[in-house]
Amino acid sequence: MKDHQNPSLRKPVIKGRPNYYITPTHDFTKYTKDCEEKYWSKDTAFDWNQSVPGNLKDNLENLDPEEFSKVTFMVLPMVKENIERKIIQIVQERLPLEEDALKDIAECIPFDRTTIHRTFLIQSPLKSLELSFTKLKDQLEILQRELLDLRELKRLGLFRDGTKIKHLETEAERQEQALGLSRLASQIDEVTEEFKRGIIQRETESNQLKPKIRSELNSIEPQVLIDLENTRDLLEGILESKKIPVDDSDLYLLKDLILKRQLRGLKDIANHALVVEQSAIAPLTMGIIHYKRYREIQEAMTTFIHDEAKHSATFRRFLVEKLEAKEFISAILIKGANRYMWLARFMPATGMFLAVIVEAIGAAYLEFFANEKFMPDKLFRNICTTISTQDEKRHIDLCVAMYNELFRKAGRWERIRNRTALKRIMKSVYGDKNEDHHLIQAFRAFGVESDILYRYIVGHLSEKLARIGMFIEPEELLQIILGKKFHQIRSEN
Repeated sequence: MKDHQNPSLRKPVIKGRPNYYITPTHDFTKYTKDCEEKYWSKDTAFDWNQSVPGNLKDNLENLDPEEFSKVTFMVLPMVKENIERKIIQIVQERLPLEEDALKDIAECIPFDRTTIHRTFLIQSPLKSLELSFTKLKDQLEILQRELLDLRELKRLGLFRDGTKIKHLETEAERQEQALGLSRLASQIDEVTEEFKRGIIQRETESNQLKPKIRSELNSIEPQVLIDLENTRDLLEGILESKKIPVDDSDLYLLKDLILKRQLRGLKDIANHALVVEQSAIAPLTMGIIHYKRYREIQEAMTTFIHDEAKHSATFRRFLVEKLEAKEFISAILIKGANRYMWLARFMPATGMFLAVIVEAIGAAYLEFFANEKFMPDKLFRNICTTISTQDEKRHIDLCVAMYNELFRKAGRWERIRNRTALKRIMKSVYGDKNEDHHLIQAFRAFGVESDILYRYIVGHLSEKLARIGMFIEPEELLQIILGKKFHQIRSEN
C-alpha cells in the first residue's frame, strides 16, 4: 500500500503551517514559552532604588583584612599607572575640553579633592552644545538603519507585520512597504539637512566658547596636577611598604580610590554584557530570515529577539541610571556583526554553530557575575541571575536543538569547518585582551584574575559544544584564547 493511502504513515499537519512545508522532526514550539509575566512585567523584579556606589562601598567596608589586601594590591598599580598617564597628558596637552576625559581624571583623585569638580562646571556649556548635536546625529543613524533594514526586507520579498516577519503576499502590503520606504527617505533628507546646519552651528558656537573655557581651565590646572601628584605619592608609599595604611585619613582616601576604580570596572563589565546581548540579536535576526519555512522556529527566534531587546534595555538602564555612563559598542564589533550576517546568509550551518557559541559565552559570562564572590553589587547580580537562569537557558537549548536538527552531519567537513570557526571567534572575542585591556582591568578591580573568568567560560562552552557533537577540552579552548600566555600560566601553576 502506498504511503498516501495509509493515514498512519502520513506526516502530521502542524497547526498554523501548510502541510507542504518541510516539517522538522523536533518540536520547536516549546521554546516560545516566555517568562514575561513571571520575571519581566513586574517593576519589583529588580530593586532600582538601591545605590550601586553604596553597595560597593559597604562591600569594601565589610571585607576581611586578607581579601581587602588582595583587592588593594590588584587595584593600586592600575590606578597609579593611570595617574602617571594623566599627569603626562596634562603637562603636554593641558586639561582636556571633553567631559569624558575630565571624568577620567576625576577617577584618579579622591572624592574630597574639589578642584577637579570645578572643571565640570566650567565645561558644562560645551557639553550642552554637544548634547543637542549628538541627539540629531543619533536620530539620523537610527533612520538610516531603519531604511537599510526595510530595503533588505524588500529585496528578500519579506514584509514586517508589527514585530513579525512574513512573506510579502498582497498588493496592499507592497504599497505599504513602498510608502514606508518613501517616508523614511524623506525623513532622512530632512534630518540630513538639519544635521548639516547643526555642524556649522556647533562649529561656530564651540569656537566662541572654547577660548573662555580654556582660560578658566588653565587657571585651576596647577591645583589639579598637585592633587594627582599627591595621590600618586600616597599610592607609591603603600605599594613600596606592601602594607595597608594604619592612618585613618590615608585609609579613607585609599578606599575612595578603590571604590572609584570598581565603579569604572563595573561600567566596563555592564557595557560588555550589553554588547553580548546586542550581538545575539544578529544571529536571531538572520535565523528569522533563513528559517521562514519553519514557522515554529521563526516564532521562537522572534521571542528571543524580544528577550535580547529586554536584556539590552535592562543593562542600558543600569549603565545610564545607576552609573551615569554611556554605552559603547566598538566599530570593530559592529563590523564583525555585519560580517556575521553575510556569513550566516551564505553558510547557515556555520552561522548556527556560531550562534551556539555566542549564547554559551553570554550565558556563562552572566552566570559568573551572578556570583557574590565575583560581583559585590547586588543589583547587577540580580539582573545577571534572572537573565542567565531564565532566558539564556532557553536560548542555548533552542540553538543546540536547531543545529542538531538541521545541520549536524558528523562528517569530516563539518568538524573542520566548526573547528576553524571556533578558533576564529574565540581569538576575536578574547584573544586581543592583554593585561592592559580595559575589560581585564575591570575584572581585576574586583580581585578577579582574567584566567579565572576564562576557565569558567571555557568549561561551560566545552559542555555546550558536546551537546552538538563537538568534543573539545576546556584546556584546548583556554590555549586558543591565551596563546603564549597559556603556557606561562601552566608553568607558574
